[in-house]
Amino acid sequence: MTTALTNGWVPRSTCTPRCADDPVPTVDPALRRHRGRRLAGALAGAGVAALRAPLTGARGRRRLVVCAAARLLTAAGLRVEVHASPVAWPRGGRLVVANHVSWLDGLALLTVVPGVPVAKREMADWPVVGPLLRRTGVVLVDRARVRALPDTVAEVTGLLRAGTSVTVHPEGTTACGVELGRFRPAFLQAAVDAAAPVCPVALRYRVDGGGGSAVAAYLTGGSLRGSLARVLATRGLVVEVHLLPALDPACADRRELAALAEYAIAEVTEARPPVVTAHPRRPRVPEPAPLRRPVRRAGAARAA
Repeated sequence: MTTALTNGWVPRSTCTPRCADDPVPTVDPALRRHRGRRLAGALAGAGVAALRAPLTGARGRRRLVVCAAARLLTAAGLRVEVHASPVAWPRGGRLVVANHVSWLDGLALLTVVPGVPVAKREMADWPVVGPLLRRTGVVLVDRARVRALPDTVAEVTGLLRAGTSVTVHPEGTTACGVELGRFRPAFLQAAVDAAAPVCPVALRYRVDGGGGSAVAAYLTGGSLRGSLARVLATRGLVVEVHLLPALDPACADRRELAALAEYAIAEVTEARPPVVTAHPRRPRVPEPAPLRRPVRRAGAARAA
């Protein structure tokens, strides 16, 4: 569950690094060091790709980014497993909304559903990853300046109208994957304004042969180094990418779209959506009708 900080946009997850302490199978120290060396080489390759990107066209730039993301995931020992919906997504600009667990999420999404990511402004200053993100045309969100949010949403609307897919994490923060934060509706307004389909994607991390795991989670109070060390040490780490049926923005407003996407993703990840107190602006989510027992008539009862 998330709680607000100084404004309505900046959420904080109640998950802590202890959520990722569940025992998982690990690799031996030699393989861990080998993964570290491979990851360093992949990071260097990503840096070269970021330098080459301006010299290529849009298609070549997209290929460079996708290949760099795939190499980083492979070097870290992570396998991506795609589960596609039987109903194909509409073509053209679409708003891809996904739950947020780890710094690995964006890399996995880039390899499956390439598009322009929406990321916090601080990530643009990260070494190697920052330049690579900027080459994708990333939309940066300054979470400390809530007044700038409408302009950022308008930027996403323009991209969708131009036929560009945009990926956003409506939770606004990472969670362990067992608990799902509330989906903030701000960026869903861009889909409504651009009449672009909303395509939910459920991300679920697990250890091969086991159930869901929070070992890859990057949580409040933890460090990127600690999260990276856990990932490199885990044997058989898999990220499932579930492509769920698209939502039509013409059939709901932004709050209803956010709620429908949240519940669809929670059903796949087996994460229980957080219970919140009643609020007059809370979206109405369709619920199954209660089962009714047949009513026996008085005459029938006497005859029996």
